[in-house]
Amino acid sequence: MTAVHKRHPDFLSDQRQFFDQLITDHWDSYASDEWDMARRFEVKKLFDRVQPGTVLDIGCGCGFHDVEMAQYDFVDRVDAIDYSDRSIEKANESFPHPKVRRWSADFSDLPQHPRYDLVVSFQVFEHLDDPRAYLDACRRLVSPSGTIAICTPNWNRLDNRVRRWRGMEETFVDPQHFNEYTPDSLKNLAAEHGLIQTTWFGYDITSLMLPRINRLSYNRRIMLGYRLPRLSRVFCSLFQLEATVEQ
Repeated sequence: MTAVHKRHPDFLSDQRQFFDQLITDHWDSYASDEWDMARRFEVKKLFDRVQPGTVLDIGCGCGFHDVEMAQYDFVDRVDAIDYSDRSIEKANESFPHPKVRRWSADFSDLPQHPRYDLVVSFQVFEHLDDPRAYLDACRRLVSPSGTIAICTPNWNRLDNRVRRWRGMEETFVDPQHFNEYTPDSLKNLAAEHGLIQTTWFGYDITSLMLPRINRLSYNRRIMLGYRLPRLSRVFCSLFQLEATVEQ
């Protein structure tokens, strides 16, 4: 179980203005070979496990994931939403694709139809101060046999384990995270909403506490986290509706 964490004093419940400014003033920070490698890796490993025809990306941000998913032949359409107007504008400008349609919206505003083969979020869930509302929305938006995928930082990543071993307080990756989860704590939370974890994977071990690890190539660090998922920096959990799993 994830411990009850103290909320960072700078946490913003509505982060629209924060991301509007980030996407406007710091767009160049999204141009990173390592970040691109990580995003491609998580999409590939996700699609090794599911091959959806229709995808809903919640919190699409700069739009990189949308195009990466749309390039797979089995994907017919990617719908993508973000509540930052500037993110949608920049995503459409920088990462257009004929299979991708984006618009500004909150997940709570979406109608029940269409329902999607895959409802996914990449590094969004940790920002939510009402994760239960998000899980309920995913139940409503996914098709009966579809998959919900949540990629999020791992609270039990190597650095936090080292901090505990040294008697130090664990830390969030970002002060704008409301909470961070372990694969088990997310599994348990989702189960309360009738979502059953079918599989999960982790990737990337990057360490501030053990800087020798960072001397490895980033590709090796990604694979190290994939092989040692309990220590990984990020994990991705896949869920299906409870009724579907029981059939």
